[in-house]
Amino acid sequence: METPIGHSPYITTISSHLQQAFPFIRDNLQEARKYFTQLCNKFATTFIPKYIGHLFKCKSLSQGGAEQLLLDTHTLKKVLIELPCWESVVKTAPASYTKTVIKGMTKAEMILKVVLVPHERIDGFIESYIKLLPDSDNNEFQKILDMKGVKRAESTLLLEAFKNRPLSKDASELRSNGSNEITSDQNNDYESSRIKRLEKLIKKRL
Repeated sequence: METPIGHSPYITTISSHLQQAFPFIRDNLQEARKYFTQLCNKFATTFIPKYIGHLFKCKSLSQGGAEQLLLDTHTLKKVLIELPCWESVVKTAPASYTKTVIKGMTKAEMILKVVLVPHERIDGFIESYIKLLPDSDNNEFQKILDMKGVKRAESTLLLEAFKNRPLSKDASELRSNGSNEITSDQNNDYESSRIKRLEKLIKKRL
C-alpha cells in the first residue's frame, strides 16, 4: 500500500452501524441514564481489545499498510469518543467512557507507531519501543515483531535484548504509574518523518 490519503471503507461501515445504534439505545434509556453509561463502558471495554487483537493479526505489514491502519485507528478513536453524544443535545460523553476510549485507542496507535520504527539498530528500537509502550510485555513485543515481519533470527535477538533491557528511570516511573501516555518530546525524538507527515494528514482531516 502507498501512503494513505484517507481512512479505509471499513471504518466508514463501522461508524455508520454504531451511529445508527447508539442514538436509538440512548433515546430509549433517557429515564435511566446510568444504564446508558454502563452500556457505553461495557462496549468500550469489549470492542477496543477486540480491535487491538485484530491489529495483531495483520502480518506482515508494509510501511504503507501500517500508516493506513494508523490513520484508520485515529479516525475510529475520534468516532468512538463522540459516539455517546451523536445526534444528542448533550455534548459531553460519560467521563469513564471517554477515559477508556482514549487509553485503549491510544495504545492501538502506539502499537502501529512501533511497527513503523526501524528495528535494524537494536538498542534504538528497544528504547523507542519502551517510550511508546512502557507497559508492554514479552508476549506483546513478539506480536509486534510478527506484525513487522521480522525474520526469526532477528526476532530472537530483539526479544532477548528486550528481556534483558535495563529499565531507565523514566520507564520505571511510567510502569509504576500504569501510564500509557507519552510526551510530545518523546514523540519528536522517536517517530520517523513519515509518521510526522501522516499526523499532519490526520490533523487536516479533523
